[in-house]
Amino acid sequence: MLETGSARSRREWVTRKFPDHAQWPRVKRLLHLGGVVCTLHGLAWATYYGTHGMTMLAWVLCALTLVGVACFVIANRRARLSIVLIAHVLLLMTIFVSLAETPTAAAARSTHLFLLPIGAATFFLFRSEGVYLRWILPTLCMVALVWLAIDPVSLGARLERLPDGVRKIRHGLNTLTAMGLTGGVLAIFREDLGEQMNQYSALVRGITQRELRAFLQPQVALNGQVVGAELLLRWDRPGHGLQSPANFIPLAEQTGLIHEIGLMVLRRACVQLADWSALPGVNTWVLSVNVSPLQLASATFVQDVREIVRSTGAPATRLRLEITESALAHDHAQIASTMNALREDGVSWSLDDFGTGFSSLSLLQVLPLDELKIDQTFVRGMGEDASHRELVRKIIEIAAILGVSTVAEGVETEQQRAWLASMGCRVFQGYLFGRPVTADDFHATHVAPRV
Repeated sequence: MLETGSARSRREWVTRKFPDHAQWPRVKRLLHLGGVVCTLHGLAWATYYGTHGMTMLAWVLCALTLVGVACFVIANRRARLSIVLIAHVLLLMTIFVSLAETPTAAAARSTHLFLLPIGAATFFLFRSEGVYLRWILPTLCMVALVWLAIDPVSLGARLERLPDGVRKIRHGLNTLTAMGLTGGVLAIFREDLGEQMNQYSALVRGITQRELRAFLQPQVALNGQVVGAELLLRWDRPGHGLQSPANFIPLAEQTGLIHEIGLMVLRRACVQLADWSALPGVNTWVLSVNVSPLQLASATFVQDVREIVRSTGAPATRLRLEITESALAHDHAQIASTMNALREDGVSWSLDDFGTGFSSLSLLQVLPLDELKIDQTFVRGMGEDASHRELVRKIIEIAAILGVSTVAEGVETEQQRAWLASMGCRVFQGYLFGRPVTADDFHATHVAPRV
């Protein structure tokens, strides 16, 4: 039985490594900094509270010590869920201890100042996440900081009984530590922001200098004949070699460059289709192009595609736009409207990496899809045990029920091709049939020269 989209997305959210590889060294330094402060701060005040009869606060500060130890453990694991949990635990602990403080004439409340570095850390840590982690959680930290600064509300003296002299010492230590932590967070992520700006500048230069190259990978039918190709983008970055889209498309989406890159790729694809349309035996090939969810959500996307098709003279019926399941997490009605508008022009649609994201069977029924692409992770897993092969079989059966074709990605062995063929798959893509190559090399291999 196939796992539902919502269950799969929850599982992937928990198990997904976090954050990306390039950012992790900075996050690791942040965890070490937080671990040191939580451990020392927790041990010192837990000891004081415990020896002076403030049991409740002593236990809370003991828990803070454990959070500090957890920071060191997580720094070696990149566990996404653990980082998110620690952020929430620190937020709740800080609010509770702040409420336990009773502001006096001798010393104002000070524990709430730790909400400033917590808010700054969550903002930088989760800036590539969803709305809640990216915006709401840091905002909660800042709102709580302001509230506790202006409102003398307190849980009462029964939790905390400190002499004025100790209150003054705590106020000074908390203020110094909180400001130091905030400076540490900003220093750690200043390097990250600087690197992002450098990446952005390099990508802008790459676009203007035509460093983004189009590669073609063949799609082959059951009889071994090429029936089309997928256009894959690579960044030929000076000093770095060819970089896959995973290294620059996320940045392009964050900065808005994805719209310019997307239109450039569509134009190249349509120029290629126009060239193919003049070659006998090739003029039936379909060319697939990936479309970002942000492109799909653009109000001008349909008009832009139509203009590119018209100006290049490409046959719209041979253009296939691929969307990932992440695009289906947005406005379903708007997505369906966009897809239907272009489908009326002859453009076909493919759902890429099927089985790894957000789609449900009910949603697939209302979208004008022509093709499902079986994700390469499923194809590679077929050799491990029979359950993987059965899963692929069910995906192909679902496609048949929906009345759409299937393409298997990542086919690397003859055994994989044979299994897929026996299950009803009729089109394949992968290293078994050819690696992504430039258009010239693709033509030299797969297009017969004209006599």
